[in-house]
Amino acid sequence: EYSISAAAIAIFSVGFAIIGTICVLLSFRKKRDYLLKPASMFYTFAGLCIIISVEVMRQSVKRMIDSEETAWIKYSYSWSFACACASFVLLFVCGIALLLIALPRFPQNPWETCMDAEPEH
Repeated sequence: EYSISAAAIAIFSVGFAIIGTICVLLSFRKKRDYLLKPASMFYTFAGLCIIISVEVMRQSVKRMIDSEETAWIKYSYSWSFACACASFVLLFVCGIALLLIALPRFPQNPWETCMDAEPEH
């Protein structure tokens, strides 16, 4: 039952990543920079869903090992665990970086407001 929950959360992660990619592609094609902020949030949510899915799977394995019905000598995580952790880091960091890129530039002078700043494009 934990594995099904982890798989469902991972599917949500894939969905968030696809929606984020669509937002980025539409932003670059039509010069709609306002779509970069939702794209960054979708990438960040995808990363968070991946780490939640990894933790649910880890807890499932730990519970199975601690069970009295199984006798385990030792266990180790496979390469897919490392790939999932790396994808969490990549999606989360890139989502935050994309959000910082999409923010408007800060005023250079103390008396200048964001509304007075020159347009970027």
